[in-house]
Amino acid sequence: MQKANLVYDAKATLGEGPFWDDESGQLFWVDIEAGVLHRYDINTAKNTEWGFDEMIGAVIPVSAGKLLLAMETGIASFNYRTNELKRLAVLENSDRNLRFNDGKCDSNGNFWIGTMHKNLKRGYGNLFKLDKDLKVSLEIKNTSISNGMSWSPDKTKFYYIDTAVYEVWEYDFDISVSEISNRRILFKIPESYGGGDGMTIDQEGMLWIAHWGGGCVRRWNPKTAEVEDIIVVDAPHVTSCCFGGKDLKTLYITTARTGMSEESLSLYPHSGGLFSYKAKIGGFKVNCFKGNL
Repeated sequence: MQKANLVYDAKATLGEGPFWDDESGQLFWVDIEAGVLHRYDINTAKNTEWGFDEMIGAVIPVSAGKLLLAMETGIASFNYRTNELKRLAVLENSDRNLRFNDGKCDSNGNFWIGTMHKNLKRGYGNLFKLDKDLKVSLEIKNTSISNGMSWSPDKTKFYYIDTAVYEVWEYDFDISVSEISNRRILFKIPESYGGGDGMTIDQEGMLWIAHWGGGCVRRWNPKTAEVEDIIVVDAPHVTSCCFGGKDLKTLYITTARTGMSEESLSLYPHSGGLFSYKAKIGGFKVNCFKGNL
């Protein structure tokens, strides 16, 4: 059992979706409920914020200076150098009960993004795929809290978490057409561990899963369903993680403080902070969206 270190005391409402930008050497992440995009510079320890008037479910790199944002009302591109936000008129959402939650790109540059009910109504969400031509396909129907998303190192498996069901699902992934098939339960997560939230994968194929309500990140072996390591975080609601740093061996961890009582916040004052842990094994560079924006 190891312990993560506080990097930045952001006090985010719902910190989520970190990714390491290898080109700039900076970490991007979002505060979903506050509608804030964050960029943390590890060299200067400076955090830059961009505020929006709606929730942001996920952020994904596109190209130098440009990001893809899953806004509450639809997908948009954002140039953080010029502050230009461009609505893309895809996956537009007018349902005030619905928001996006967690998204990643596969190695072909397609964006996989989930939806969920703001009050956690079961079966209200779906997982979509947005390809580089901005065409949308429905991949997984009737999800509750769309989370996780990782691909095996050999790109033949897709891993997915619906937090509400306390399971990690595995699909076959056909990289030639970026399609998933043959869903099965990879392993179940004991409810006492906290719900499986965001997830990343290391170079040995182990799954690092953030546990909402569990105060930690667990390193799971997908072949044996055993926990090989636990990274304790000084916040009960651990939301996501990614590998970063020059050697991609620093695990960056986001947390939340939404829904916590005053008593809980007094016990865990750094909830909503950004944490890190130096791992022995590294991860992979983030996949960029390859659409022409």
